[in-house]
Amino acid sequence: MRHVAIVLLAASALAALPRDAEGQRAARELAALGLVSGARHQHRSVGAALLTMPSQPRAPSAVGPLAARASWSTLHVAELSARRSWTPSHTALASAFTVVLLIDAAQTRELARQGWPGFREANPLLGPRPSVGQVNTYTALAAVSMLAAAAAAPPRVRPWLLGAALVVEALTVRGSVRNGLPLRIH
Repeated sequence: MRHVAIVLLAASALAALPRDAEGQRAARELAALGLVSGARHQHRSVGAALLTMPSQPRAPSAVGPLAARASWSTLHVAELSARRSWTPSHTALASAFTVVLLIDAAQTRELARQGWPGFREANPLLGPRPSVGQVNTYTALAAVSMLAAAAAAPPRVRPWLLGAALVVEALTVRGSVRNGLPLRIH
């Protein structure tokens, strides 16, 4: 379960990245400050050099391993569509979905460890009595798939998608609690 939790937390952290490229904006401001002030501090000149690197490599003028260098720009990242950005409410919905999914998975794993005494899995994708490994795999795939779908969705659709997934998981956990399963994450 530790690995599943780590993967889900990493996916949530990636989804919560800021909309504006903060590092790029800081590098531009730092480079502009260095160019305006004329200061020759190394951090300013490095920032200016990174921003003034040509997008097309020049033909090498000398022969040798240092003559030709590849140059990659990250400016295209700053131009990514705003639909990839997550608001705090999107992040909260995704986090709540992930927590409830982990609770559901913990309940299902506990039943699998006990041998499904008097219970049966209702999810047709898992089958009537899945193993702990199958539950872990399904949980990781469900979390990654849902968060990826939410990330790809337009901002107007994202809260509805995350909210629907949260409601489905919450109703599943509620049904499990009514059947006598405890609320635990482990």
